[in-house]
Amino acid sequence: MDKLFTVVRREYLSRLKTKGFIIGTLLTPILLIAMMVLPGLLMFLKSDQPKHIAVIDQTGAILDSLIVNLSERNEAGERLYNFVKHEVGAEEIEAAQKALSDDVDAGKLDGFIIIPASIYAEGGADYYGKSVTNFRENGRLRSVISRAVTERRIQQSGLSSEQVRQLVRRVDLRTFRLAEGGKEEEDRGSTQALVWILVMFIYMAMLIYGQVVMRSVIEEKSSRVIESVISSVKPFQLMAGKILGVGALGLTQYSIWALAMGLLSLYGIKMASVFAPKMANASDFIMPAVAPEHLIFFIVFFVLGYFLFAAIYAAVGAMVNSEQEAQQFVFPVIMLVIIPFMTIWHIIGSPNSQTSVILSLVPFFAPITMFARILVQMPPAWQIALCLGLMVATIVGMIWVVGRIYRVGVLMYGKRPTLPEIIKWIKYA
Repeated sequence: MDKLFTVVRREYLSRLKTKGFIIGTLLTPILLIAMMVLPGLLMFLKSDQPKHIAVIDQTGAILDSLIVNLSERNEAGERLYNFVKHEVGAEEIEAAQKALSDDVDAGKLDGFIIIPASIYAEGGADYYGKSVTNFRENGRLRSVISRAVTERRIQQSGLSSEQVRQLVRRVDLRTFRLAEGGKEEEDRGSTQALVWILVMFIYMAMLIYGQVVMRSVIEEKSSRVIESVISSVKPFQLMAGKILGVGALGLTQYSIWALAMGLLSLYGIKMASVFAPKMANASDFIMPAVAPEHLIFFIVFFVLGYFLFAAIYAAVGAMVNSEQEAQQFVFPVIMLVIIPFMTIWHIIGSPNSQTSVILSLVPFFAPITMFARILVQMPPAWQIALCLGLMVATIVGMIWVVGRIYRVGVLMYGKRPTLPEIIKWIKYA
């Protein structure tokens, strides 16, 4: 055991002190904060550059609604939307469209809108511009035109606009999650956000830290350091020490990230409101909270998933002589992580479907699929117990197999082994 702990300590401390670990640990929370806060900040920023938009309004009524409802001004007092009336006959539409396109191309206009007389019956208008990817602006134009058309239809029906608004007013469907004991918790999508955040952490752990183990094996094998080390430490102890050491490093890094995420959930909106005061109105937004039982299961599946894939990556490292050779073996391993990650949408929507249950019981998929089910809706206890039992049994079996591959593979140099040779290693090691 002393030798095992010596290897664990060496793997942990040697990587803990590296610049890559320190920089990565500090930058990741900053990037996560930027990804979560920056879109919110940008959402409240508006362009203060005035736009000039020509309007061909064959109805003669909708242009006025555009001018009235889009009357915002920038700090200089200029209207943000300047609509220019362009009157043409029905037979002149094509020629007018060509002329306006030339004006847009020359920079005289930012765009133009064609509102046909048939819009009340067919419900369609066209907007042309050099850039039509501002979905927020497009949505505002669509909303104003749609409201004007709706009001005109209402007038034609003989009913008052207010009466119709009351009849067709929107219903707000609130969603409540029933927790243990029948406790009601309003859920506005926080559970879905929580699933993606925590599952992404497990997904990254299995990919990143497993490859760290593989690279460590390849480096020591290439430098022949393994030949001197293996004389005093058994290959199994060395492999187990690497997995435990890198796993402890991963838990350390994730603990720091968890602390940063906790601080962000408490103070993120307040910090953002300093830079964008309008975000203070979003202070009622509820950041997803992690229940104690979910945190426990996160640690369990993080550790089990890491052990399972670290063992596989260690075997790959023992079989090859360079990282270039390892890429051919790594692809199937990566697919074992990507496939369950791609099924998350189905699991969130149907956590207790037959497909979700089967996916959550496959040991290689379980760290992601079963954990996602637990976050959405707690599965029956027997399914969780069966899942954990299958994972532990698979890990024990993998370590036994990988230990035998490791025992022979770390001392093998030259050509890449074939599948029959690997089977012989497992059989006779």
